[in-house]
Amino acid sequence: MNSFDNDAATQSNPLAASEPYRLFVGIALPPDVQRELELWAGSLQKALPFQKWTHPQDVHVTLCFLGDASAETALALAHDLRQVAAAAPPLALRAEGLGVFGPPAAPAALWAGVAGDLDALAALQRAVAGACARHGFPAEARAYRPHITLARRFRAAAGPFRRAALAAAGAPDGGWPAWRVEDIVLYRSHLGRQPSYEPLAICPLA
Repeated sequence: MNSFDNDAATQSNPLAASEPYRLFVGIALPPDVQRELELWAGSLQKALPFQKWTHPQDVHVTLCFLGDASAETALALAHDLRQVAAAAPPLALRAEGLGVFGPPAAPAALWAGVAGDLDALAALQRAVAGACARHGFPAEARAYRPHITLARRFRAAAGPFRRAALAAAGAPDGGWPAWRVEDIVLYRSHLGRQPSYEPLAICPLA
């Protein structure tokens, strides 16, 4: 569902204008790639015991995390993101490699790396961040590091995390999945719901 296909979308729900929208901008993965990563993640869960694995429909590459905003701000941002996307060419990406964020003994997140047209991806991310900044969302101070979050919160009860388990996981049976990026998405997060991420606006690249 693309909630902002019609600029009057928020008027259909009288509560929409008063409820905060928790927003981020990202790149969706095609259904076949979602399925490949879902099957592979299932095979990893014993060797890499994380508490919460990402719902297959929620896997994505984040461009900018924004936080809470009004429906009006989300609508205005969607308009500007369409303009940014229309000026950017499609690009080719693939998943590649595993890594973790957080404390070495109990990482907070397990992720798959991203490879491919990284210069074009970085340029797209900067343009998206610029559009978001114009709507009051400051750019993050840390450098952009594209990745696909697969799971969160390592189970400390399983013992200390061992990085060797990442290398032992190898790659999906069919090799690292690749896909062509032809749009960016403004998402709304819904805490406690599965899948958690609702596409508000799908913005085609040039």
